[in-house]
Amino acid sequence: MRSGSRLKRRAVVGVHHPWTAMALAGGQPDLIIRGGTIVDGTGRPPFVGDVAVTGGTISAVGPQLGGGAKREYDARGLLVLPGWIDPHTHFDAQWSWDPYLSPSSSAGVTTCVMGNCGIGFAPCQADRRDFLAYLVEAVEDIPGGVIAEGLTYDFETFEEYLDSIGRKELGCDVAVMIGHSAIRAWVMGKRANMADRPGGAVKNPVEQHEIEAMAGLVKDAVAAGALGFSTSRLLVHRDPQGILTPGALAGGDEVTAICRAIADGGGGVFQMSADFVAYDDVAYSQLDRERASEYVRAEKKWMVDTAREYGEKVGFTFNVFPGGKDGQSVMNAIVSAGGRAKGQVFARTQGFLLKFGARMHPFIVSRTFRKATKDSHQTGNDLLELLRAPEVRAKILSEADSFFKDKSTDERMTQFVRIFKPWSNLFPWTPGYEPVPAQESIAALAERTGKEPLEAAYDFLLEGGTLWKPQFGLYPGDLESTYKLLQHPQVIPGFADGGAHGTMIQDATAATHLLTHWARDRSRGPKLPIEFLVRKQTSDVAELFGLDDRGVLAVGKKADINVIDMDKLKILPPYLVNDLPQGQQRWTQDVEGYCLTLLSGCPTFEQGKPTGKLPGRLVRNPRRDATAWTGVARRVSGPLEGLFPGELEEADTTERSLDGAESKGASAIARLLRNTVETKEEEGQSNGAPTLRGAAHSRL
Repeated sequence: MRSGSRLKRRAVVGVHHPWTAMALAGGQPDLIIRGGTIVDGTGRPPFVGDVAVTGGTISAVGPQLGGGAKREYDARGLLVLPGWIDPHTHFDAQWSWDPYLSPSSSAGVTTCVMGNCGIGFAPCQADRRDFLAYLVEAVEDIPGGVIAEGLTYDFETFEEYLDSIGRKELGCDVAVMIGHSAIRAWVMGKRANMADRPGGAVKNPVEQHEIEAMAGLVKDAVAAGALGFSTSRLLVHRDPQGILTPGALAGGDEVTAICRAIADGGGGVFQMSADFVAYDDVAYSQLDRERASEYVRAEKKWMVDTAREYGEKVGFTFNVFPGGKDGQSVMNAIVSAGGRAKGQVFARTQGFLLKFGARMHPFIVSRTFRKATKDSHQTGNDLLELLRAPEVRAKILSEADSFFKDKSTDERMTQFVRIFKPWSNLFPWTPGYEPVPAQESIAALAERTGKEPLEAAYDFLLEGGTLWKPQFGLYPGDLESTYKLLQHPQVIPGFADGGAHGTMIQDATAATHLLTHWARDRSRGPKLPIEFLVRKQTSDVAELFGLDDRGVLAVGKKADINVIDMDKLKILPPYLVNDLPQGQQRWTQDVEGYCLTLLSGCPTFEQGKPTGKLPGRLVRNPRRDATAWTGVARRVSGPLEGLFPGELEEADTTERSLDGAESKGASAIARLLRNTVETKEEEGQSNGAPTLRGAAHSRL
């Protein structure tokens, strides 16, 4: 590259480079990566040079480093860049059974931030484990049985949870935030989301002493090493009964007390998943726009007030969507007030993965398909062979066609149809995640082959194909709006949800997508400079969380490094595995082109294969003030039952929880599935026309 050539010429004419002296002064490095094209994470143009590693840190960076090393790696023609930092994962339980946090670590991720969306497992008394586990299942689609079998519960307090992670050897570093649901449950027991029911914030307010107790937990958590606090202020995140997650409707007094606690613990991040309309538990279709506007103003006020009071000591991060002006407005206001704020945007549109044998595809509505699935399980016969039988194919297509053409007034049925239609927005999976509807959709495939869309989809799946259905209304046919949003100075790629929603999505490799699509392959619009993209997913994320020891290839920084063959870099099709505890299923995805990944200077992957070394560890908040810790947890542990108002009636939140679910993302879709096709078949029901209620579907 031109910039690399200039640097090499400067070295030849004898310009002094301090990194050479540092390398000599520090003795022989353990490793020198030589001759690679360095993208250092700062946003500066790439240059050709060497990186020396000594004792887990970078000891020199620059062209033509002198001296030798215990080991040298020839990186000529390869990219050398910092390890990816993923700001939004849900490996809160997976670390316990999968040290690689797959597929993240094999795709170059060297630091994962867990505890997002207000969801987590600590603090948690033993009598509340089921509550938090099934809340995680409802929100993040991690089966409760998997958690019960796979998570080692050798903790109750958050500090004990950190210590438990700290004893684990991992394939990447992990950092944790403390979640709203857990602290509510610790202090309030079964009252945890009483105030989050319809009108609950008024009818059943959180008491001041409870707010103080939760703030004490947060302060201690940050002082002990939590990167911050997380919450969900989304109308789609709900518990198994359809009630909003604890804290979704929390008032300004509660969230400002928590912000103060973050600052008192030393400083950190307030993370939230937000739709900026959660003024009450109300159906999206029945939102009062005036109240919603008032709510946005109130949200902006408490966050701006926090920024003014604590400056950069309390940072904010939340989701921003193309076309979503409220989140961007709040983010900009925080920064203008002197605070820290980063919006997170999908690097590629989140979408559902559909395949025969998977949890979700258009043909789960067919009883004949479900019978074939059951027969395959019982006999061991290959499912695809059963589905190829002409009479089976014809019957499944007939039943599915009847279902999708049914003009039923059943809203659940209508919603289920809208998950998959229109057929012009359902695509065979492509590695670019930016297909052309008129050319690459199932509708286009049907037209080319002279088939009906359902028939085209069936035959594609029958050949082992995978379909991709973009969600969240974020795919109008291209990624131009994402392209624009990625260029916002306060926006980072995020919400890839590694570890979550594994029965339906897999986006943990999204950082690699920045290189393959946005830097190299995009043909439907402008690309983005590689140095810009690398900075976004490394040093920009590190800066948000105060992880100043990583994210940049510079002397003294942690030696978390990826060496990549850009010509061979590719994202492979997602596929199904049954490797969860209890043998349960999830989607995963592999990448090619990662030649070497170093974590703390230790090779964890070479040519995409694990080396068996697990140097990953818990990362404690560098901003924490350990002297602020008071050990308050046991003193504020509340009873499980709590005090319920005698006149309280169970709120029926079914309609609210399912309203618009087909277009509100993975949590809402999973809830719709549980309430429709995954409901157990009613006793004695005939095998006539397919319906939603009573349509049993086995999670393979």
